[in-house]
Amino acid sequence: MSKGVLVDLTKCVGCGSCTVACKLYNDNEFEKESPAVGLDPKLTDENWTVVSANQVEKDGQPIWRFVKQQCMHCEEPACVSACFARAFQKTEEGPVIYYPHLCVGCRYCMIACPFDIPKYEWEKAFPLVTKCQMCSGKVANGEAPACVSVCPTDVMTFGDREEMLALAKKTVESDGNYVKHIYGEKEAGGT
Repeated sequence: MSKGVLVDLTKCVGCGSCTVACKLYNDNEFEKESPAVGLDPKLTDENWTVVSANQVEKDGQPIWRFVKQQCMHCEEPACVSACFARAFQKTEEGPVIYYPHLCVGCRYCMIACPFDIPKYEWEKAFPLVTKCQMCSGKVANGEAPACVSVCPTDVMTFGDREEMLALAKKTVESDGNYVKHIYGEKEAGGT
């Protein structure tokens, strides 16, 4: 059964634990010029997950809201459809995986992704495409991805995709503070 991650951003405090866990698990570099948390974080070939801080107004008062961005591991991923070399593949467990040894460097995946997720290693002599792999080794062993397992406020819940959708529907229906829509259930091939 396909796994997924339910993300409830109303619980996010912008601590960045998820970005650190991602970098540590995937052996990605910490970049001073391109932080993964803050006012204008950017997904890069080293930042596979970012948390942006956004100031909004509620009841006339400024408040902060935080948004986590990373690969959505779509049910019908555009990057997989666009990759004629089959370097991108959707696994039965749920993650969309990139196989660099199959990649020809055309970057069609980058153009096809509606979320602008795959990034290219422009600065390297032998560049590859990079993106979140949903810690596929952990997922294959029944474990939660690194970002999910370290979140101190339980922003993310990992489990069977259908169970995550049922939990999301229950949460939305039982709490009047949520928009009555589950983003990702059907959009962009089901994210």
